[in-house]
Amino acid sequence: MARDSIDNGINGAKRELLAEKESDIFEEARDRHQISLAATSDDRNLAKEDFLFGEGEGHWDDDVVTTASAATPQLTINLTDALVNRVVNNIKEQRPRGKAHPVGDGADIDRAKVINGIGRHVEYRSQASVAYDTAADCAVRAGWGYARLVAEFISPDSFKKDLRILPIDNIFSVYDDPAAIMPTGCDRNWLLIAITMPRTEYRRRYPRMDNVSWSDSGNNEYRLDWESKEEIRLAEYFRIREKTDTLYRLRSADGKEYNKYKSDLKNFANPGGEIIDERESYKREVQWFQLNGTRVVEREILPGTLIPVARCQGNARNVDGRVKRRGMIRAMKDPQRMVDYGETAKIMRLGLASKSKYIAAEGQLDGHPEWTTSNVEPIPTLVYKPVTIETAQGEVLLPPPTPIPPAQVEAGFTEFVQGMRSNLLAVSGMPNEPGQDAQGQVVSGKAIQRRDKLSDQSHIQYYDNQTLMIADLWRMILEYIPVTYNEPGRVQRIIGDDGKPSMQTLNMVGPNGLENDVTTGDYDVMMDTGPGYDTKREEGAENLLELLQTPALAEIVAKTAPDLVFRSIDHPYMEEIADRLAAQTPDGLKKIMEELPERARNIIQALSQQNQQLQQGLKEAQEGLTKDKLMATVKAHDVEVSNETKRMDVQSRDQTALAIAAMKVHGTLADTEIKTAGKILDTHVQAGHDARAAERAIEAGEQAEKGNGSSSPG
Repeated sequence: MARDSIDNGINGAKRELLAEKESDIFEEARDRHQISLAATSDDRNLAKEDFLFGEGEGHWDDDVVTTASAATPQLTINLTDALVNRVVNNIKEQRPRGKAHPVGDGADIDRAKVINGIGRHVEYRSQASVAYDTAADCAVRAGWGYARLVAEFISPDSFKKDLRILPIDNIFSVYDDPAAIMPTGCDRNWLLIAITMPRTEYRRRYPRMDNVSWSDSGNNEYRLDWESKEEIRLAEYFRIREKTDTLYRLRSADGKEYNKYKSDLKNFANPGGEIIDERESYKREVQWFQLNGTRVVEREILPGTLIPVARCQGNARNVDGRVKRRGMIRAMKDPQRMVDYGETAKIMRLGLASKSKYIAAEGQLDGHPEWTTSNVEPIPTLVYKPVTIETAQGEVLLPPPTPIPPAQVEAGFTEFVQGMRSNLLAVSGMPNEPGQDAQGQVVSGKAIQRRDKLSDQSHIQYYDNQTLMIADLWRMILEYIPVTYNEPGRVQRIIGDDGKPSMQTLNMVGPNGLENDVTTGDYDVMMDTGPGYDTKREEGAENLLELLQTPALAEIVAKTAPDLVFRSIDHPYMEEIADRLAAQTPDGLKKIMEELPERARNIIQALSQQNQQLQQGLKEAQEGLTKDKLMATVKAHDVEVSNETKRMDVQSRDQTALAIAAMKVHGTLADTEIKTAGKILDTHVQAGHDARAAERAIEAGEQAEKGNGSSSPG
């Protein structure tokens, strides 16, 4: 037996190197299936029990302590499933999101945005949340789960392909490489997935292949039963081959440098650039085979360097060279069984003490059989027969039948069950539940938030491993995009960060070369964790509304981005209001223009230019009108000043003449003095006139300037 094992191991190692024929490939897949099954059989059996336990099965075992007798009930208070669902639902609320970041070889930020939009498109069309949540749920319950990426034709009448992320709801159909130690299995070298296909579909797709049954496949105990009556069971076999190849460093005509394998150059004599360096290297090739019971029915070389299946791991420990995986349920089994046992014992105790009894004198119940069922049936009136007895004091009427109160359930039962529940919560990582507080005790919201945080910290490994799985799926998408979306001028839907779709033309030849070229460049994946977009939008709305309470910040928001406030509010008509406001700001109008078709943009730009010309003409007309008004005001003021001056001159001459006449009458001044005094009076009067005229000119100028300011365009 030992010699047979050694021979099988040697032959298996040879097949790993030489398995190129269909028969050898099938035997290699068979051997690896057995290797995976032998390495993971214990975990598989325990995981099946965990799944069933979470569904309420297996809560009562054969242990004499926790097993009720045949005459007593076996209650199942399935708190395990409720606690597991809390963890799974918390993961769903904070699903991580992948983002491509440029690394080198022609990658840039603009193309990374396009690639991110394609990745979100793949997630949207795949309903990838189903795959992500299914894998996380299996990891939390049993210890591991899977999701996969496939490339498929868009429709039966199309040659274009698109990507899809699919769930694997049966983790026991996957036989993984036990040597893969990374949580996502990204370091695996092979993997098998057992699938079923209707026989009619199988005959349609593979009309020349044998549809053999188990009896035709020989008596080899290692062969698999691939078929049933209605369906044929097939296997998808993935393996990685590392083939030697020459790696070239090329420089294109525009000076950009990039790497290419010799096998990837379609025309090696003219590789499209200058070879500046080369070295011997190896190339990872992902091979895929479809197997039936005896042979390979289909094969293909897949893009990239990773087997397109990602694992979501729960709790994993390497014990003596063997990795053991488990989820939450395995540690919760015994505390859950004790809760079931305590509740059952409590019910049994209550059942024995629930029927009250009566003490009655002999003969009191004669003729009244309703007393025998009065403790279990609703009887409105109980009639008894009065009975008297003879005493030393004479005949005495006995009292009516007296009920005996039922025995109370001991406090120990309640404390026992409560203690078992506390143990279950502690093992599940939720030791501080709001329901554990004393009755009437008030707990603050911050205290509850801290408790939730403690519970989240107990299960962060599940969330973290799901993040790693999604990151690996995005890396696979990045490897598939250059091959799947490589058609020149392909019009592709992409989805932005805000969830809004738009159409982009990929690999389009422009004046500066290829635009939106997704076939070149090295990108890596960075994960954006935390609440989803909808949750962030709700939080953002609250923060914006708080900012608007500060007048200075409210003024800035109102001038620069009023539409963002309304977009953050999840309410009908808010998007319509935001669109109207966005058109009133330069940045908002620019974004709206980018989303419009080219014809509509041209029409709007022409109307905008006409509007600017009209505004410029109106401004010039207003400026000309203002100057005319100012000149008319100055002329009118000059006429008024001239008239006033003439009037004052006449008045001054009259006053001077009167003064001279008065002086002559009195004879108090000589002629020379009279002439001198007349000149002085004329000078003072003229100075007063000039001062008043200057003041009026200044006032007229100020009024004209104010009029000019009020009539100019705002």
